[in-house]
Amino acid sequence: MRVEKDVTNDLTRLSATEMMRGLANRLFSSTELVKAHLLRIEEVNPKLNAVAYRRYEHALKEAEAADHLRLLSKTDPSTLPRLLGMPITVKEMYRIEGLPITGGVHKHRNRLATEDAAVVSRIKAAGAIVLAKTNMSTLTMAHETDNVLFGRTNHPLNPLHTPGGSSGGEAALISTFASPWGIGSDLGGSTRLPAHFCGIVGIRPTYGRISSVGEYPAYSHHLHMNSVGVLARNVQDTQVLYEVLSDHHISPLVPREIPIKWLAQTDKAPIDEELALGMEQLIRAMRDSGLAIESVEGRFLASATALWQNVILQDRGQETITEIQEGSSFHLFSELMKSKRGTSVYHKWILRLLLGARLFPPSEQAIRSFPRQIERLREKFREITEDRGVLLTPLYPTASPRHGKVAHYVYNNMGSRVLPYLVFVNVLGYPGIAVPIGRTKAGFPFGIQVVGGAGQEQVVFAVAKAIEEIAKFI
Repeated sequence: MRVEKDVTNDLTRLSATEMMRGLANRLFSSTELVKAHLLRIEEVNPKLNAVAYRRYEHALKEAEAADHLRLLSKTDPSTLPRLLGMPITVKEMYRIEGLPITGGVHKHRNRLATEDAAVVSRIKAAGAIVLAKTNMSTLTMAHETDNVLFGRTNHPLNPLHTPGGSSGGEAALISTFASPWGIGSDLGGSTRLPAHFCGIVGIRPTYGRISSVGEYPAYSHHLHMNSVGVLARNVQDTQVLYEVLSDHHISPLVPREIPIKWLAQTDKAPIDEELALGMEQLIRAMRDSGLAIESVEGRFLASATALWQNVILQDRGQETITEIQEGSSFHLFSELMKSKRGTSVYHKWILRLLLGARLFPPSEQAIRSFPRQIERLREKFREITEDRGVLLTPLYPTASPRHGKVAHYVYNNMGSRVLPYLVFVNVLGYPGIAVPIGRTKAGFPFGIQVVGGAGQEQVVFAVAKAIEEIAKFI
């Protein structure tokens, strides 16, 4: 069955919810929908470099099977899987049986997954069809998307700019209508930062809400900071995929009954004037709509970046070395020099991470204090949000910068200037969602963040939907 280009554009520009409705009403087939997205991927990927591995033949066969099942179930469509025939993309870190699972590491370039990750099993059981695995940073350990196996992923609006990371491949494809939604991860903003840079929605749920079994890497010393991430082009689509992955139904809430607090910026991480004005305009519009929003100071975020960094570096990089090392020995400074010459099999950013782990490891006393510091931050958050509300914050001080700019801050020990709004959520282990609200004069999108308490995804989604609706009119 041939899909013309204009039909491709019509189908791929639907929301995921509209696609599901169209499939249910037989306005188009899953085969047509999948083919349309495959054509779109091939159209945009040469510029983006967002795809790590294609799964096209399997996807087309699964689409035909979905169409056949829908035809057989004509009398009782309610018995069909919720996502039957829906295309989706998945970050390279999640195992898909028969496909490589590398984490962007040269050592694992030929390793194949022998089973599906939990999130992949769940979406397959719901009837979704995986089109491709998407690019990421090495071992998810950078806020941009680049590695020695697949290279650098570019921003959809300008190839000189970054889509963010580490789930940048997902965000780039979704924002260009090459995928309706996808699965990422979030250790330090890896879902929310690409969503902010690319103008889509991305949530990191409460730690443990979605099973991470079968992800690679899986660092035990990262505690509760990493979470499966969900990305889509609007809040409703994000909620649908979240519900499937978490088996947690989101009931509607009235935003006016939710305490909403607004943290405009911290002194150490000032926000670009254009973004600050856009967010203040949104806050005024929200207040004008009848929502009570109280402004709060950001001093409680002062220690969040250092705490997040110390948790990651507490093993002095040993687990990372174990994962990437080829041969009987590993010499960091030698590899750093080889990296500058372009002859190392290790990416420069993972080497810079290891250098930081060697130069700035937390002391044993600091490591013992982690539980106390984390609980103190949680207590302050609960106090600010009245234990049932949300905190609105920026996501990052700027819209998408040029490649290397985010990594420059992080790997030169200046993360506190750019990361506190992202990583305090990971330190908490709580849900945070990025919602697009505007564009800069140069055309780059930017968003705002909604953070809720542990297990309070319902509150987060309710406020995110209100923001999305209000942002349409400002």
